[in-house]
Amino acid sequence: MPQWRTGLTKSLHASRSMPESRYFQLATADKDGVPYCRTVVYRGLSDDNKLIVISDTRTEKYNQLSQQARAQGCWYFSKTREQYRFSVNATIVTENEDRALIEAHWAKLSDAGKKQFLWGDPGTPRNNGLPLQITGDYSVAPEHFCVILLDIFNVDYLNLRGNPQYRELHRRDEMGNWVSQSIVP
Repeated sequence: MPQWRTGLTKSLHASRSMPESRYFQLATADKDGVPYCRTVVYRGLSDDNKLIVISDTRTEKYNQLSQQARAQGCWYFSKTREQYRFSVNATIVTENEDRALIEAHWAKLSDAGKKQFLWGDPGTPRNNGLPLQITGDYSVAPEHFCVILLDIFNVDYLNLRGNPQYRELHRRDEMGNWVSQSIVP
């Protein structure tokens, strides 16, 4: 197991009582290179060290990652004062690629979470401020539901406790092995 993953597991455990510890920032770029950053919900870490998030194929995030798979995540844990910056390559999985994965992540959502995917097309005008209406059946994943696997190739870890702070860089080499180096913060 990579050293950064052990640290992340400890950070998640230490912060488990804080709801905000389930969220991290994901930065993408559009076709013109304009950066976009948004908060996403952490849905797990695969056995092969990929961060898992879910999304909707009708969003800008999907379009941007479809055009440029490279992205960066930034996760700050206020309780432990630790920051992880992940450089990633994104793979978008739809029901056409892996129905079992889609169904597994859909099943983990609450009913309220599932209904969010049935409010209409993201980014379109809202209906005069009235409550959003559900269109469709949320017992099955809609075709626009997707899972995004963020394949990590670099991790920049910073611990802000203490003086001086502590920083490490972790990178996956050409053989797939993780190399770590402590650096000046």
